[in-house]
Amino acid sequence: MSTPASVVEVGGYRFPTGLYYTDRHLWVRKEPNGALTVGVDDLGQKLTGRIGVMTLMEEGGQVAGGKVFGVMESMKWVERLRSPVTGMVVEINNQLVSRPQVVNQDPYGAGWMIKVDPAAEAEGELSGLVHGDAIKEWAAKEVQEKAKLVPK
Repeated sequence: MSTPASVVEVGGYRFPTGLYYTDRHLWVRKEPNGALTVGVDDLGQKLTGRIGVMTLMEEGGQVAGGKVFGVMESMKWVERLRSPVTGMVVEINNQLVSRPQVVNQDPYGAGWMIKVDPAAEAEGELSGLVHGDAIKEWAAKEVQEKAKLVPK
C-alpha cells in the first residue's frame, strides 16, 4: 500500500490527512495541476469486501456533485459511486476495469478511480467535506459505527 506522509489511524483503518472525505467513504485529493482525484477510503473498501467489478463513466463526461460516476460491486453489495465534486472527468483508472481488487490493495494510491477537471463550484463542494483537523474525530465515529459491518 502507498504510504501518505501524514495519516490518522483509527482501529486499524488509515485516513491520510491531506484528503477530503465524504460520508460515503470516498476521498478527494487536490493534484498540483489543479485536477481532483477521487477514490474510496480504507474503511469504505473494507466495508465493500473484495471488489469484483468496477464500472466508471467515460473520460470527457460531465459529473455533478452527488451524481453517479460509477459502480463498485462485490459479492456483498453494489455501491453507486456519487461524485463529491462537479467537473469534467479527464481520466479514469482503466486498470480497475480488469483488476478492480487494486482498490482493496491500495485505496489511496493505485486504486484511485477518476480525475476531474473541477468546475467553479468544486471549491465550495470541497469545503463541505471532512478535511484537516476534523478527520480524526470523524474517522473515530465512522469506525465505531461501521467497523462491525466489515467482512471477516
